[in-house]
Amino acid sequence: MALTWHEHLGRNVPDYRLVKAKVDDALRQNYVSNPPVPVRDMAINYGVDVFFGDFGDAGKTVSGFLDLQDNCIFVNKDESPARQNFTIAHELGHFLLHADLLRNHPNQYSVLYRAPIGAAKDPLEQEANAFAAHILVPRSFLDRYYKIASRQELARLFNVSEDVIGYRMAYEYKSAA
Repeated sequence: MALTWHEHLGRNVPDYRLVKAKVDDALRQNYVSNPPVPVRDMAINYGVDVFFGDFGDAGKTVSGFLDLQDNCIFVNKDESPARQNFTIAHELGHFLLHADLLRNHPNQYSVLYRAPIGAAKDPLEQEANAFAAHILVPRSFLDRYYKIASRQELARLFNVSEDVIGYRMAYEYKSAA
């Protein structure tokens, strides 16, 4: 009998400690100290090219995908810059967290469908979403501004959606959400 995807992982829940460690490493390795985080430049620094394209009819539901064979992230050109940033960060998360696993099991990976940040059920998708949110809105950066700026102002400062700001604030400051 074949192993399930989660048995290959050795777990069926996301490893958020691993995610935070990878985020901290990536921010440090790329000398990021202020918002907005240059996630496209970071991807390129890791040898991952980023391309913006027309996804045709699929563009109504697809935000992007990672091509591990060619180390490329493809991003829907018709989405907002904030959504594009999240897509790049999400796919970079897959690259940094899951590349070896995904290369060994290419049929297990799917494109990033547009959905609310907390909607993913798959542990790999949950990890990639958490990676994206944490790398785009690091706790140390959020600490500097969340008491003096509105969600809308924070979203502009970090170049993310207000939903991502809400997600990060709810995670970091339970009573501030």
